[in-house]
Amino acid sequence: MSRKALTSKDYIYAILDFARIYPTFEKSHSSVLNLIDQKDLKNLSHKEILLLKKTYQYIQKRIKINEVLVKIYRKDPNEITAIERDILDYSYIEEVIPPIIEHYFLAEKMLENYMSNLPGDIKINIHQNILAADNDDLERKQKVKNKKMKDHKKFFLGATFLSFFNLYEIDDDPIEVLFEMIKLHLMHDYFEKKFLSSSEINEFNISEIGREFNNKKNSILINPNNPFQIYNE
Repeated sequence: MSRKALTSKDYIYAILDFARIYPTFEKSHSSVLNLIDQKDLKNLSHKEILLLKKTYQYIQKRIKINEVLVKIYRKDPNEITAIERDILDYSYIEEVIPPIIEHYFLAEKMLENYMSNLPGDIKINIHQNILAADNDDLERKQKVKNKKMKDHKKFFLGATFLSFFNLYEIDDDPIEVLFEMIKLHLMHDYFEKKFLSSSEINEFNISEIGREFNNKKNSILINPNNPFQIYNE
């Protein structure tokens, strides 16, 4: 008896059902779910239908993997092997959504290796290679992230500094002004005192130029692109 061919509607129903059960899938396959939400079934292109089919096939594989994962999770803790412990740790089975989405896919690779018919020693070697590749990848991503953060801060500081020049139409050499600012800061720090009296500072704060400066400063501090505010994770 031949199997009934599945339609795009069948793919969509299966994808949505799986997404409701596994929030991680909703996060990792948001583009597919957005396609289903925004596109009329009648207007799907051939490429989009293939994407739905590929996602459906992935779900079928994931269902089998999840069944094995649950079996490992329910084993006696004293009988769980080192490989099985890594699989549980990377799958975040007790978490609704894993903190690191890449680990969700890494656990899949571990489980596929675990479920294979390869000899035990080969499985161990493959498992160790998977972990090693993950460590290298995480280190590379962290270096890229650190560089982006550093570049972002440099750009933001430079743009902030020059924005004050534009605000007050300062014609002096920006580098010389920067040197003078740093020198004043170091002098204040060295002598541990300010050179202006409290009354002079208060007078400046309520003056037109003082209020303008404080408004500019506050707008910079709350700027959502300020890397000194958004990268403290």
